[in-house]
Amino acid sequence: MTFLLRKSKHCDVPFLREMLYEAVFWRASVSKPSFEEGLAYPGVSNALTDWGERDGDTAVVAIINSIPVGAAWYRFWNDSNFTNGYVDENTPVLAIGVHRDYRRRGIGRKMIEWLIDYASKHSIQKISLNVSKDNYAINLYRQQGFVEYADKGDAFSMVRKI
Repeated sequence: MTFLLRKSKHCDVPFLREMLYEAVFWRASVSKPSFEEGLAYPGVSNALTDWGERDGDTAVVAIINSIPVGAAWYRFWNDSNFTNGYVDENTPVLAIGVHRDYRRRGIGRKMIEWLIDYASKHSIQKISLNVSKDNYAINLYRQQGFVEYADKGDAFSMVRKI
């Protein structure tokens, strides 16, 4: 399967929202809230607020046949405004979502590699993320060099040095 990666544009924000929903509500067997209700959950509602207006907001979009199928991004937070996976104000938090029909095909891996490469070129020393302990993507994150940083009960905060 061939896919292209490109840096996101401001017009991609609605798609980033879709991928945020996919990232948070990834379980196939669990009844999901509606799209708008899910994005209003605490810890989710602020994830993309004012996207592109903060220094360091960076995203990549995966495209197959001109159709976006996945997105990954990182964003800097601080002690008074943060999301799950937050470590410190110098470490952006990564989020990633791939449309259900395109998972487990290497798209997530390539998007993470793209973001790591981009971060290294912009003097970022580490990236963090939050992952549920039962999420199969935890293996991908480990393969990409992320290690457990903090045990959050049902999830881990993970960090990768760049």
